[in-house]
Amino acid sequence: MKKITLVAFAVLALSSCDKKVVQYPISYSNDDFMKRSQERGKLLHQEELQWFDEYIKTSNQKFVKTSSGFWISNSGEKTPQTANKGDYIEFEYQVTDLKNNIIYSFQENGIKKAILGKIDLARGLHAGLQLIPEGETAKLLLPSFLGYGGYGDEGKIGPNEPIIMDVKVLKIRKH
Repeated sequence: MKKITLVAFAVLALSSCDKKVVQYPISYSNDDFMKRSQERGKLLHQEELQWFDEYIKTSNQKFVKTSSGFWISNSGEKTPQTANKGDYIEFEYQVTDLKNNIIYSFQENGIKKAILGKIDLARGLHAGLQLIPEGETAKLLLPSFLGYGGYGDEGKIGPNEPIIMDVKVLKIRKH
C-alpha cells in the first residue's frame, strides 16, 4: 500500500511539473497616479494662495513674498544681523490658523534654543528664522508644503493646512 501511495504521489508531482504557470507581477501605470497627484497639488496651492491673498487684504500689516514661497511681515531680506545655517538661535513662536485661532501658543511652545540646520523645524519656520534680526518679531504665512505638509503634525495641525506663525528672535550667536 505504501508503494502505491508513493508511486501515486511521484506521478502526481511529476505531472504537475508539466503545466507550469508563470505568474508575472501586475504593473500599474504610475503616470496616471502622478498626473492626478500633480493636479491635486496645483489645486491645493491655488486655494492656499487665495486664502493668503484674502488674509493679506484684511490685515493691517504689509507682507513680502519670499523666494522660498511664503510671506513675511518684514523686509524679507537676509542681513548681517540675521541668522545663518549653523548659528545658535533662541526664539519663540505661536501658530495660528487663517482665522487667527491659536493652535499652539507662545507659552505652550516655550523658548526654543537651537543651531539652525540641526533642529527639526517646519521648512518655512527654518527659512523665516534666517530673515528675522535679533530682538525683532515677524509674522510668517506658510503654505502647507512649508508648514507641516500632507500629514500635519499628527496633533492639532491637520494635513495640508496652511498656517500662520508669529516668530520672535530673542538671541543670535554667529558661529
